[in-house]
Amino acid sequence: MMVSVVIVSIALLGMIGSFKYLNIGIQTAKQKSLANNIAQEKMAYIKNKSYYRVLVSTSTANDGNFSPVMVYDTAPNGTESLTVGGVSFERRVYIRKVSENASGDLAYYSWNAPDTGLKEVAVSVVWLERGVWRKLELRNLVENPDRTNLSAAFSGRVYDVSSLANIEDAVVRAQENPAQYAETDASGNYSFTIEPGSYTLLAAKDGYFPLTRALTDVVAAETKENQDFALTQMSSGAITGAAYIRDHLVISQVVGSTESAGWNQEYVEIYNPSTYTWTVNGRIGLKYQRALANDPVKRTIQITYITNSIPSQGFYLFSNTGTVTAAGVSRTADAVWLDSNPISDFPDFADQNNIILVSGDTCTGCSGEGAGALELYRTVDGTTLDITGWDKNDAAKAAPFYETDAYDQNTGLQQGEQYVRFASASGINGSYGPAYDTNNNNADFGEYTPIFVAPSNSLVTKSVISGTPAAGAMVFTDDSLSSLVIADSAGTFNLTNVATGTWTVYLSSGSIFTSSGTFGGTSNGFVDTTGDIILDSTTLYGYVTGAVTGVTGAALPDIKMYSAGTPQVATNSSGRYTLPALAGITTVIANYQNQSPSYLEFSSMNVTVSLGEVTPGIDFTLSYGGKIRGLVTTNGVDALPNIPVIAVKNGVEQGNGISGSDGYFTISGAGISTGTYEVAPQVDTGESCSPSTSTVVLTAGAVAFSSTYTVSGAFGYITGRVATGSASGPAITTGALIYATTAAITSTPPDITSALRSGTAVYYAGSSNAQGTYTIPVKGGYTYNLYAWYTTWSGATPTTTRKDYIGGNAFTVAPNQTVTKNFYW
Repeated sequence: MMVSVVIVSIALLGMIGSFKYLNIGIQTAKQKSLANNIAQEKMAYIKNKSYYRVLVSTSTANDGNFSPVMVYDTAPNGTESLTVGGVSFERRVYIRKVSENASGDLAYYSWNAPDTGLKEVAVSVVWLERGVWRKLELRNLVENPDRTNLSAAFSGRVYDVSSLANIEDAVVRAQENPAQYAETDASGNYSFTIEPGSYTLLAAKDGYFPLTRALTDVVAAETKENQDFALTQMSSGAITGAAYIRDHLVISQVVGSTESAGWNQEYVEIYNPSTYTWTVNGRIGLKYQRALANDPVKRTIQITYITNSIPSQGFYLFSNTGTVTAAGVSRTADAVWLDSNPISDFPDFADQNNIILVSGDTCTGCSGEGAGALELYRTVDGTTLDITGWDKNDAAKAAPFYETDAYDQNTGLQQGEQYVRFASASGINGSYGPAYDTNNNNADFGEYTPIFVAPSNSLVTKSVISGTPAAGAMVFTDDSLSSLVIADSAGTFNLTNVATGTWTVYLSSGSIFTSSGTFGGTSNGFVDTTGDIILDSTTLYGYVTGAVTGVTGAALPDIKMYSAGTPQVATNSSGRYTLPALAGITTVIANYQNQSPSYLEFSSMNVTVSLGEVTPGIDFTLSYGGKIRGLVTTNGVDALPNIPVIAVKNGVEQGNGISGSDGYFTISGAGISTGTYEVAPQVDTGESCSPSTSTVVLTAGAVAFSSTYTVSGAFGYITGRVATGSASGPAITTGALIYATTAAITSTPPDITSALRSGTAVYYAGSSNAQGTYTIPVKGGYTYNLYAWYTTWSGATPTTTRKDYIGGNAFTVAPNQTVTKNFYW
């Protein structure tokens, strides 16, 4: 019996344990099903809108909880927070202009690019499930049924003007509609289709000067052939130099013993190659260790600080005596060893406060001394600033720690000997600051016996000509031809294929950045040198580079470039720019806020930027442009907001706007290209507009007023919430049926039949969504009765209850007015 009970108990425990995972599986499936329903509801709502009321995303945010990073709309569509089935969801959209390329893939365009007649709608639902973010995403396309077909075409050949050789992979595009372009094949040929119109063609290829063809007209069903380009190859040369980082203090001199007036002096000199003053008092310390065979522990030196700080390009002198005399000079020490340093840590300290042991020391516990190491560190957090170690090879004693390779010495550190850091790769130079630091002690130090280089304290400064070689630093220029290079282990670089002219050289290494003066040359094959460049500016950014040109291919100087959270920069005389940008996914804007009013503002979205790194090739072509304004009203005077208005040139929408609360619209805030436009408000079914269109001739930098438009039969909206218990009670998420009508409904909802639709009464119907809200568009200017039906269940028996606003509670909806009416059961 007991055995049976045990067996049954084990089985029951297994079943109980499985319930947990069964419940998790059910809950996961439930949440995914709810998310799918919520996403489909939003997609259906968007697709039911007319094409021009599906608004592309103009402002976005990034969610790093997903990989790849999720990009979603913050304006004009925004996000929605919903709670359904006890689960909190956020619903997001991302709407972009797209076109289908020759391979059948989608190409994406900036929100302010000319309309392509096709928009991609992405609806995402995100939620938190057991501490992990989940998402469900739906994508669909919305097409403009009235868009102009790509019924015209351009074709031609691109070749080298000198050799007449075909140029492969050159890009030829229509500047006024950059969504339409082609790349040349191995024979230099290209062709692409486009909407009928007038276009400036541009051909570009790395290593060649871009070339344009004058404005060319192409009509429907026409192919403009022989649109050829003869490109001229750019001349180039090289820029060479070396890059250094100066961001930390270094140990610049070590002396273990030199006698003065019967006192065995020892000292450690440090140097500050950086551009700022360091506080040393209580913040910078030293640790010393003998050879590992003699002492396995790194010992902290107790110090009395006399001088508080070390200036830029200055020194600081630690010693066992208040005055150091060597190489014919005397220096007051900036800090001295405390008398309380223990002999257990430093066995020779009883003899004239000596800490650093030299070859031949015979103190108690000393044996074969001469190898050792010093660490310069920050006391507040223990960060190591610099390390110097030295060997004693004749006794097989190695430095206990070091940078890459200890300073190689046969007899170790001796009395009357000094180790001195190099001023540059060339070696020791007493005229300059000893700042050369390759993080290899054996490559960075030299020695003198007897002492030759005088000690320096905080009263002494020396200019610096080196630092830590910026190995791995990225080096680039703002020309249009060269590519980024990486500095080698010595910090040297060689930028090749640099276009003729003069350019700014940029260097970036992690969070440190600098830009140097202008370098270059005027003849093919030039070689220029920058000398030594110092990276001395801390940065929080990455960098985006590119060029800004006009439709003719000419460089546009002084165009303001912008990325959110960073300073604006302007293009140089060659139209090039280097823009700091926060790490992550960003939008780069050219001609920010139309600061050059004769040109359009353009943006490039979803640019990926990494800290301290360069994202190249973000180029812009700006068209001449201006802005079109107008007024939308209900009667010629009263404002009618939220009406989309488009501007069409050669059958293609070039820009759009939406009337504001005052009825005025601007097409577009970023400007549109010059030319002749038909401006037309986009009204819904049942609405009419007078005039339906107006013709506007737009010139560069102008703000042209189109017309005052009067919309008749404009719709308004009835919106509200459905809930249980009270108006603020729990939302009804299963749906309520809503009718708005100019007639009276006496019982159940009427069927929407042809007979009902042909009557004089107006009926509109809808249902509430998963949020417990509803919106019904209704023709403005009418008084409506509003009805709602909600069904509940008792077992298998349904009960439907009606609520209404009728009789004295009926209400009028004006054109484009939104009236809120809530229901609760």
